[in-house]
Amino acid sequence: MRAEGWLYWMTVGLSAAAGALIVAYIVLVEDNRTVAAAVNRRQQFINQRMQLGRVNEALIRALAAAAVSNNDDKLRDLLAENGITINASGEPVLSSGGPAEKTTPAATGKTP
Repeated sequence: MRAEGWLYWMTVGLSAAAGALIVAYIVLVEDNRTVAAAVNRRQQFINQRMQLGRVNEALIRALAAAAVSNNDDKLRDLLAENGITINASGEPVLSSGGPAEKTTPAATGKTP
């Protein structure tokens, strides 16, 4: 009878350990989903930023072409105020000292 009691308590202990492992697994899976969602949001921000960069470049080229073709000093000054100069061929050149603002996504989620 002594062996049966020992076996019973060992089975209870192993069951409790298995239950604790299941709870830990559930917590880790939920945390992984949260981190994956944050990574997906950041990747979407990067993708949108690249697309908007191409649109901005096309817009700047169109404004520079309009400033050159119409000899528009106000438009040329506006571009210069934002760090964009126009070279002799009418192509815009981004100045290194311009007031370009860099934006980053808001920090969300857990940090390591």
